[in-house]
Amino acid sequence: MTAHAGEDVEMACSFRGSGSPSYSLEIQWWYVRNHKDWTDKQTWAASQLKASQQEEAGKDATKISVVKVVGSNISHKLRLSRVKPTDEGTYECRVIDFSDGKARHHKVKAFLRVAPEESAAPRRHGSSAPMHLVPPSPWGQALLGAGGGGPVPPRRAVVQDPRLPGRRGRRRQSP
Repeated sequence: MTAHAGEDVEMACSFRGSGSPSYSLEIQWWYVRNHKDWTDKQTWAASQLKASQQEEAGKDATKISVVKVVGSNISHKLRLSRVKPTDEGTYECRVIDFSDGKARHHKVKAFLRVAPEESAAPRRHGSSAPMHLVPPSPWGQALLGAGGGGPVPPRRAVVQDPRLPGRRGRRRQSP
């Protein structure tokens, strides 16, 4: 996604578990400075990370926030006010799902590019763009959207794993 310097940016991440019993969920926001080398070519299994892989991924990253709940759904918005070129980089939302007694890790990420401030053009706060999304596991689905405080509503993408019962192929939705 692209925003101009001085704009406000909002990224929303949510996770919907499968099933009604309550269990522990944790949502984390991470920042990896100027990390453009991730691609859409990650496999479905990439959303399931072992603890050692999580630790390796965190070596070059900074944890921004952590929210914990007991339930089957979790969501959190990351708001960046008056972005600067130094805010450019990869923002990653990680959800830790303890639904079956052991931790399952799900992640989605987006690269924020900060363009120079617009001079003569009318200012529009906020930015909206489709986001990279790692397909969810059969235990739930993850969602990442971006938007700002202006008139542009955030776009959202949902990717279903083709192995989920009753689903054929991958499905994307955008309001």
